[in-house]
Amino acid sequence: MAEAPGFLFLNANTPWVYALAQALSAHRSTTALRLYDWPNYRRLKPQWPETDSLTRRRMIVMPPGYAGRLETLFGIPMPLVFAGERRRLRRATGGGEPWVIACYPYLARWTRHVPGERLIYYNLDEYTFYEPHRSHLIRSLERELVERSALTLCLSVEMVRRLRERHPDRAARIQHFPLGMVESFLNEAPDDLPIVNSIGYVGNLTNRVDWDFFHAVARRTPELRYAVVGKLDALAVGDDNGVWRARRAETLALDNVDFLGSVPQAAVPNHYHRYAVNWMPYDVSHGFNVAACPTKIMDAIGSGRPFLSTDLPESRLYPNYIALATSAEEAAAKLRELAAKSASHDVASQVDFARGHSWAHRADTLIAMTNAANRG
Repeated sequence: MAEAPGFLFLNANTPWVYALAQALSAHRSTTALRLYDWPNYRRLKPQWPETDSLTRRRMIVMPPGYAGRLETLFGIPMPLVFAGERRRLRRATGGGEPWVIACYPYLARWTRHVPGERLIYYNLDEYTFYEPHRSHLIRSLERELVERSALTLCLSVEMVRRLRERHPDRAARIQHFPLGMVESFLNEAPDDLPIVNSIGYVGNLTNRVDWDFFHAVARRTPELRYAVVGKLDALAVGDDNGVWRARRAETLALDNVDFLGSVPQAAVPNHYHRYAVNWMPYDVSHGFNVAACPTKIMDAIGSGRPFLSTDLPESRLYPNYIALATSAEEAAAKLRELAAKSASHDVASQVDFARGHSWAHRADTLIAMTNAANRG
């Protein structure tokens, strides 16, 4: 008896794309491909996060420029590789044509052999930010994917808005599909009390943080203690004039700010759980922040602790679990209030909400969306 169609992920390099593939593999035959150039493969030494998996996994390593200046050289071999993986999934499911999930615009050229009714464009970001000099080409390839795909899924609600605006005739097929909850981040000890008057920031310490804002808020709240967990040497994103680095140094040097440095990934959930309030003082003028679905949103909600964010599109989606601040004065007042009430905060109900947004639930949602697309 034939099984339901499988799923082929063409570039599961990011943790969240792989997490979705893993969750889908509990229900459908699923293959995850990772694509690297030689230098990044040597530098990153990528490993799959576990040894046993229901997901078929394959790493493909190619010369630098395989998706750029050398792309035409791979115009024949890569479609053949993808076609071979599709054949394997058809055999595994008794003949059903698999869904192919393409996460980057450059994959448009290599997926022209895939039937549009089985193609999904999974938009993770505003890709033109990474290579502004190639914006025209990126938009052209993205347009091809959006126009051909049965579904376009966007991590962020802002990218849903932008792509619907660029492709009004495909608006109904462009849907919000945000990051799922990593279950290890769920606070399973809701009765444990947080550190009194503690405010936690967990993440890379780049120009995505509004360091002027952070500095101003910390100066206004000397009774609160700010813990900063993250890497100082993470790469800046977007325009980088370097001015923010001086303000970051001033912020980390404040008497009520404790810089803890980077910690192992396994320890990150404990930091979210231990602070009275988590916050995300992201720069609302930074293009990456506006177009993104920050991992911090679900990570912080899953902690069960109060959470404050600057006013970003994705943060507005959860008014019951994310407080917003538009000025340093407002943020200072809200942090005081949230910290004072943290011990009595309803941790359990917030964690239950986050549990309902796990990657397993995201997989169920995607299956339902593909079933609806089949009927449509």
